[in-house]
Amino acid sequence: MRLLHLSDVHAGKSLGRVSRNEDVSYALSQVIDFCKESRPDLVLVAGDLFDKANPDNEAKEVVFDFFLRLRSLNIPSVVIAGNHDSYEFMKSIGKLLKVINVHVFHKPDLENGVFEFGELKVACLPYPSERVITGAGSESKLSYALAVEKAIKYLYKKVEDARFKVLLSHLFIAGSKFTRTEREASISQYYAIEPTSIPEGFDYVALGHVHRYQRLERVPSPAYYTGSLFQLDFSEAGSDKFFNFVELKEDSPPHVEAIKLSLKNPLHEVEIDQRDYLKSLEEIKKLQGYLKVRIRVSDKTRLNFVMERVREVLGDKLIKMELLESSQQRKREENEKSETLNILELYKSYFKENYRKEVPEEVLKTLTELYNLVHNGE
Repeated sequence: MRLLHLSDVHAGKSLGRVSRNEDVSYALSQVIDFCKESRPDLVLVAGDLFDKANPDNEAKEVVFDFFLRLRSLNIPSVVIAGNHDSYEFMKSIGKLLKVINVHVFHKPDLENGVFEFGELKVACLPYPSERVITGAGSESKLSYALAVEKAIKYLYKKVEDARFKVLLSHLFIAGSKFTRTEREASISQYYAIEPTSIPEGFDYVALGHVHRYQRLERVPSPAYYTGSLFQLDFSEAGSDKFFNFVELKEDSPPHVEAIKLSLKNPLHEVEIDQRDYLKSLEEIKKLQGYLKVRIRVSDKTRLNFVMERVREVLGDKLIKMELLESSQQRKREENEKSETLNILELYKSYFKENYRKEVPEEVLKTLTELYNLVHNGE
């Protein structure tokens, strides 16, 4: 059984004044090209098909065209709603999409949340909003995380007799590495689901919601976030994007291949100095994609002229411009230094309390070097 797992399409996403539907279409076209070559049996879409509850017409056209192209290849798909998707909108398109072999699970429904496909059963849990998953009855007294855990285990019972068992869900699993593009409230500790909430018996767990590709090592079953299909904003600048091609075999772990996507408009964050900005502009204007430019200010009297020149040279590539004055730079450096010192002081206290002696200098030196490596992304 061969599956293709993708998530967080976010059709209808914009960045400032710029629509990202071109990036969505480019990513989905690569998925179609891969399907032509590798012929998966089923495509799984793990939520956030759209970026907004009421997507624009162009976003809908991009998504519907993708599913029509899958249908022309005779490849069915299963789609669940994410936290960006509207339950009602997903319900409204569900019957229409079913005609082209796209099966939409718009809302958590434990009694009707299983998709059967030959020897495969897919337990489908769309984004479980607090209102829906805890309800207004006796279950409302449960914590959110416990209610979600009970829902997953209930669905597992409904699929455990199948030869192949997959969980398709849109959740935040505690310990996963997220970006800054997820809605902050939805990745708080209140909404964090413990990895052990997912039973061991699933052959594969296809997750959406977190925008960074990763395998979750602490989940008892093989579990993956494939992340967003393109760089959603500048906090994802420099990050690669993927979907998974999964082959399920009886009595052996799944073979999972991460398929890297090329980017139509990669995002770049660059910092230039006002004193030699023209030289910097000559280099960065060659970059493909969109730009966020930070200008280190040295002469405010010429700043308007410099900013206008930056806009003129970069044109539509420029999405955002920020000014870094000397006081801001000093403050940022002081904050970074303070953060480092706080970590060191905490470790000193921890070490002294546990070992009844001061931290050796070589340990402090190594800790400082490690912090700087992590902080600078090296």
